[in-house]
Amino acid sequence: MAKKSVDTTIGPIVQVRDLTGGVNLRPTATVIKPEQSRRLVGAMIAAQGELGVYPGWLTFSTTSLGARRLQGAKRIYLAASTFTLGGDNGSVYLPTDGGVWNAAVLTGLHATNPMDFPYDRDIVAVFDGSNVPKKSKDGTTWTQMGISPPGAAPGLSAVAGGSLVDGDTYGVSYAYGDSTLAHYGNESAEATQAAAGANLTVRVSVTASTDAQVDKIQVFARDVTAGETVRRWVATYDNTTTTHDITSNSWDAQDEAPSDHTVPLAMQFGVVWKNRWWGADVAVTNRLRFSQIFQGQSWPSSFYVDLPFERGESITALVPLGDILLVFGYTKIYVIIGQTSLDFEVRPALGGQTGAFGFRACDVLENGVVHAGAPGVYLFNGSSDELLSYPIEPAWRSFIEGSTAAELVLVPVAYHKLTKELRVGVSVLYPTGARGEWILDLNRSRAEAEGATQAWFATDRPVGGYVQWDGEETNAGNHGRIFSWSATLGRLYEERTGMTADGGNRTLEYDGYMVPFGLQPARIVDTYIEYQPCAGTLTADLKVDGRLMGTQSFNLGSDLSVYGTALYGTGTYAGGVNRQILPVMWPLEADGRTAQLILKYVGTGDFRCYSYGHNAFVEPVPRGL
Repeated sequence: MAKKSVDTTIGPIVQVRDLTGGVNLRPTATVIKPEQSRRLVGAMIAAQGELGVYPGWLTFSTTSLGARRLQGAKRIYLAASTFTLGGDNGSVYLPTDGGVWNAAVLTGLHATNPMDFPYDRDIVAVFDGSNVPKKSKDGTTWTQMGISPPGAAPGLSAVAGGSLVDGDTYGVSYAYGDSTLAHYGNESAEATQAAAGANLTVRVSVTASTDAQVDKIQVFARDVTAGETVRRWVATYDNTTTTHDITSNSWDAQDEAPSDHTVPLAMQFGVVWKNRWWGADVAVTNRLRFSQIFQGQSWPSSFYVDLPFERGESITALVPLGDILLVFGYTKIYVIIGQTSLDFEVRPALGGQTGAFGFRACDVLENGVVHAGAPGVYLFNGSSDELLSYPIEPAWRSFIEGSTAAELVLVPVAYHKLTKELRVGVSVLYPTGARGEWILDLNRSRAEAEGATQAWFATDRPVGGYVQWDGEETNAGNHGRIFSWSATLGRLYEERTGMTADGGNRTLEYDGYMVPFGLQPARIVDTYIEYQPCAGTLTADLKVDGRLMGTQSFNLGSDLSVYGTALYGTGTYAGGVNRQILPVMWPLEADGRTAQLILKYVGTGDFRCYSYGHNAFVEPVPRGL
């Protein structure tokens, strides 16, 4: 009798070919696309089909300023210099490009309010929502933004000589100025003096300013008796306590004395747009103040716009976008249209779905402005909003419900142009509840010609804010670097650099697509994981109908040579031929209607996971029939 043959066929492989579709928390785990995941932390998904580990980070600051969040930080690009500023505990610091804080360059500001550092071509200012703004031309020396007028009128007397009109009364004032920035403050009060007889000269006595920025004094005069109503320039000289003799009327065609070069009031944050500075008023929180055209230090008291927020909202953010200035409230957006620098029109943005938490919760993203508000993260294109956070809506709702109003105001948003990543720091990261950030990878989001979705993943970085080096850097290699500051510590960190987490291991966590087997349960014998060998440890687990089968750890081997770092002929270049298959056996309990692979990589290697497949035997008929 012939021997009966034994069937040694391996069961069907249920394969997941792409793991880089990002997180999708909206539907149940069995409904999401196979390339999407339920949890994705510390991942790199820019290349479709290659799930890698997100680049590392390094401590940038050599020391910490204290156990608290910085009040603000920004990279500043002036015509004459480029530098970084940071604010902490009421002081402003000028860290070197090597990360050394050094001593504070400015003190006496509000100790807890957020600080903003708007700048134009010539100066940078600090707005802290409490004090009159300070300004600097180099980041080191700080003076008041704007120049206060003299405290009293000049002293006048009639002296012998001169050719002024006998019997006429003359009015005189003076003002302080900064010649390096070509800015003068408002004039002083007027003093009058009659010229008579042989005394046809008016001697003007002025007092020098103690303001360090003042290096010049200007004198202005008018003939009151002749009916002149405007005082005009007579003379300019150095900032000293001295006298000047007006011997003749030679001011007919000269410049008027400044009367609208008012020192700015305290403001919360600001921007530069249409050749003016704009700032959010502190006292009237829906009031937007603006400066004189081409005169960023002159803020006339009547130069403001009150935004008609219907719900009693305050201005929370300002973002220039071409010929429009977006003014955000908490739930609404207004658009200020300015085709020139002289006339503006205020309109509500009817297509706006929400506002912004604060002035750091917005950034320009290519042809629009991304802004984070209570309903989610949106992209405003000038007329309407597009929701970007739909796939992570449950996580966003958890973040909103678990955060205080004070935390929400400080939410940071940054679009990193070099890597096409949108980053949002959150105080509650779902599902752990710890601090972290959500990152939207636009490379992966655009990878599919049809049906593309927003590809989000998370990191466990406790980000308090972002600093981007995205201007004209002296060292071209610096362009595109991105930094963060901690939400709990006064330090700066460089993001997306190297293969370590500040010298330690990086971590990738992936809770994958839940494969549904339907009415017929399946026995999952093993799983085959396609990966790139590298240093580090991979831990795998399988969740079957909600039950974990037990973690298994694997040493993945050595790093591969990367093209460009190994000598030709002596190294193996990374590529598809170096992919390997890791088989993971599961216990007999791996039996059910759904299966979800859970992976965790820990190490400093260039780990890549390309695909995996479950070796599953599906029962021929549903149980119970």
